[in-house]
Amino acid sequence: MEVLNGEIIRRHLNTKYMGRNVIHLDSVESTNDYVKTHGEKFTEGTLVTCGEQTKGRGRQGRRWESETGLCMSVLLRPEIEMQHISKITQVCAAAVSAALSELGVEAQIKWPNDIFINGKKVCGILTEMKIAEDGSPLVVVGMGMNVDNASFPDDIKQTASSILLETGMHVEKGIIAAKVLNHFETLYNELEKGNFEDSLKICKERSYIIGKEINLIEGSKITAATATDISPDGELQVRYQDGRTGSVISGEVSVRIR
Repeated sequence: MEVLNGEIIRRHLNTKYMGRNVIHLDSVESTNDYVKTHGEKFTEGTLVTCGEQTKGRGRQGRRWESETGLCMSVLLRPEIEMQHISKITQVCAAAVSAALSELGVEAQIKWPNDIFINGKKVCGILTEMKIAEDGSPLVVVGMGMNVDNASFPDDIKQTASSILLETGMHVEKGIIAAKVLNHFETLYNELEKGNFEDSLKICKERSYIIGKEINLIEGSKITAATATDISPDGELQVRYQDGRTGSVISGEVSVRIR
């Protein structure tokens, strides 16, 4: 099994701080939870990786299995206004898509946090925040990517896949991690300067849902709409079936299958 340690990742890094400090754990319940628990003593850009994640989860509390996958979480100390912190998820999604493209894997972004290849999910991003004792925000960005999975359970194999299954390519997890961090640091630094446009451009150009009929899911409520654009603030622009238009700030979105 490929061990995702700092030595392997640093061979391919060109960052100043992201991924320069790596903590590798053989087994952990959740890398995001580990960073949230211990993050106040970590420097910005500290990366936590693991061989096994026993209680990994995605958005809406869903469980995510780490077998043959890439699992990592990075600590950020953003110097931006609170209302812009949610954009970090899309900044990371843009970085993942750009990194995969650099490796010859064309992937799309399902707003705001999923990465798709050939219409199937291969990666999810989970961003969480806590307030440090000094009152500053600590942001943890976790990423789980299916890399070498050769099969999936029957209940998800129609919607989930891996880089290996969709492309036939085996890409080292350490190289993927480093490429993601390279792009992430660049785009994140731009966000801190007030520039979200670079990330937004990638998210729009590589969108999996713009122009498609979708379902907006809020608990048990499902609303049909068409995704039309992503706003300069990162909100999903939609047109409802009755012709009204609106913006979606957060929530779950699924593409409708005819």
